Amino acid sequence: MRTFLLVAAVGVALATSHALTNDTAASPPRPEPVAVAPVPPPANPTGLVAHEWGTFTSFSGSSGVPVGFSPNNEDLPYFVYHQVNPFSKGVRLARGGLVSMETPVVYFYTDKDTRASVTVDFPKGWITEWYPFASAVPVNSPKNDRTGGQSIRWDVKLTPSDKPKFPRTPPDAKGQDNPYYRARETDAVPVQAEVTGPGNRSAERYDEHALQGGTVFQREKFLFYRGVGTFAPPVVIRALGGDKVRVVNNSGGTAAGAVLVTARAGKVGFRPLGELATGASTETALPEPSAKADDLAAFLVKELTAAGLYEKEAKAMVATWSDAWFYEDGSRVLYLVPRAKTDELLPITISPKPVELVRVLVGRHDFLTPEQEATAEKQLKRLRAAEAELNAANTELNKLGRFRAQAQDIANAKLTAAREAAAPHK
Repeated sequence: MRTFLLVAAVGVALATSHALTNDTAASPPRPEPVAVAPVPPPANPTGLVAHEWGTFTSFSGSSGVPVGFSPNNEDLPYFVYHQVNPFSKGVRLARGGLVSMETPVVYFYTDKDTRASVTVDFPKGWITEWYPFASAVPVNSPKNDRTGGQSIRWDVKLTPSDKPKFPRTPPDAKGQDNPYYRARETDAVPVQAEVTGPGNRSAERYDEHALQGGTVFQREKFLFYRGVGTFAPPVVIRALGGDKVRVVNNSGGTAAGAVLVTARAGKVGFRPLGELATGASTETALPEPSAKADDLAAFLVKELTAAGLYEKEAKAMVATWSDAWFYEDGSRVLYLVPRAKTDELLPITISPKPVELVRVLVGRHDFLTPEQEATAEKQLKRLRAAEAELNAANTELNKLGRFRAQAQDIANAKLTAAREAAAPHK
């Protein structure tokens, strides 16, 4: 079971429980895999360096008007803190949320032990998950319940010489590790959070914790958080029908690295769109799912490193999200959120101030085509007709009163016998 955290409206109260829980031609040539040669992380950084990546995910019908959607919220290890209902991600998205902020992770590089304080503000959203332990957790209040407006603060120790054991859950039934762990495949230094307090025994249930007196140490390769935004997606798509789409950049800045993706039955296709200037729109066709996932991954790594991430960070991000980006059936556009927009939507303060702070958020907008909507309408009509027939049958059966169950048993036996008699004999 995961670590549950509920924050009171007028204060911070921890309630913790644990259990294992550029417009292009219609069909441009697909780019060749790119040999990436980014600047590697410094072997001995002079000063603190911080790098962050994450995603803003949104969804719309063919009109391009964003709507809330069901998040994939079962993909986190049990030890991650999360808000419980009615403040969970699913509820927030169902009650006015438009953007799922997913896996921002903050990496640090330093050559000496350093104590750092990190504050993330989310003026138009709510923070719903995080790890490790936060010194100041997101506070839910009537004031921020409708439009958002939360923050979180970590006070941590960066320990470049340590080689700690990070928390980990066993592989699933298919032998697959949780995608969360892929974000650890970098050269970032370990992060250590200290949980202090008398009688703090909850951590004894975690193998990775080292208990010294009243202090619990939680260790990770990064700071992790998630949330739900109430702001309009920076880039949206209107599906025009016949596999034609219009991509519109409303971010207020240049959206680089835009690429249109189609995933269907385990296959993927993609069409790079180039940079989208602020206020620009471009029309193009959906790509056929006939490309190689490795080519798309190479394209994304190239764009992410060009935006400032180290190569291992970029590869860790693509590895973390490849299942959802490449193989979840549907159509979507991926793009780099302009840095100024990221800082506006998600201000971050780090003390001591880093000599370098890189922030790369990928926007992902999934959408329906008019053809998909027509299919959904047709099937919904079938369901409604079946429901009406079911209701009519129940009305007649209810007329049998308290003998309904027995009448159904007798009828079921006769129907079963008739089916067996009509079946061909072997």
